[in-house]
Amino acid sequence: LEDSQVSLASKGDSKLPIGLRRVIVKRQDGDTITLLTNDLERSAVEIGQLYKDRWQIELLFRWIKQHLKICKFLGNNDNAIRLQIFAAMIAYALLRIAARLARVPLPILLFTDLVTQCLFQRKSIAEVHKPPPVNPSRPKPRTIPNQRVFRYA
Repeated sequence: LEDSQVSLASKGDSKLPIGLRRVIVKRQDGDTITLLTNDLERSAVEIGQLYKDRWQIELLFRWIKQHLKICKFLGNNDNAIRLQIFAAMIAYALLRIAARLARVPLPILLFTDLVTQCLFQRKSIAEVHKPPPVNPSRPKPRTIPNQRVFRYA
């Protein structure tokens, strides 16, 4: 919609030494978005497409943080990071398959949290969301749950 060269307003002598460009792009849903860039070479359409591609990468990273639960990377090189992401993706896919086969009626994020809590217990996948059975040998409380109780020390 608009492509113009701009400069940022500043106090005193703190001017930005590089030229800036403001590109206003109309999105597919009808909204407009204003992009500020220092790329004076590319066309406005290319800048809009680069922003759209970059936004897809941001959405991928958000999905990885939410679903794969990778808080920090254990290694520093490319291979270690790739291996950690692939292992997390494989674990996520296996949990999705197991939840579908067991017909678990929970959202996948809640299901993965429950599986991590029950990881070292012998439970069927279909029973992960059910609470543990009540111990019948334990004495039952003699008071009503919402009633005040006086105890002497």
